Amino acid sequence: MKKVLFAVMLCGLMNFANAQQIGIVRNAQHRITANLDPIKKNWEQMLLEDKIPAILVNFEIRSGMDNGTGKTYYMLLATNRDHSVKVARALELKNGYLSFFKGQEEPLGVVTCSGCANACSPIVFQGKWVCDGECPSADKPCTKSVTAEIKN
Repeated sequence: MKKVLFAVMLCGLMNFANAQQIGIVRNAQHRITANLDPIKKNWEQMLLEDKIPAILVNFEIRSGMDNGTGKTYYMLLATNRDHSVKVARALELKNGYLSFFKGQEEPLGVVTCSGCANACSPIVFQGKWVCDGECPSADKPCTKSVTAEIKN
């Protein structure tokens, strides 16, 4: 009996570790349901390590169409106050719940697009992260960074 109980608990822990629920989709509306404080802390630390000092103030769930594959994708997107830094991570939709991908699904990692406020936003193209749009000012290029390590 102890072995069965241990196996059930282990499966439950593995399922929790495999998919951190972030939000839900109901009636074509996205809503965040998770406490994002740990994610905010981890992403701001990641930005500091990349020498991008930014405080993330806005988190939202967005969806889009991968123009290369035609598939719909979801992402958790965070921006700083002036929207010059954008950080995103792909979400997987299962049974109305949005969770972080774990494993080999594309796109992998956390993407950062930085440089300007009204352009340079993360999108998925052919299953990979890209930063869409160019900064209007030549002295502030749109830059992309992808962190393959998944911290949360």
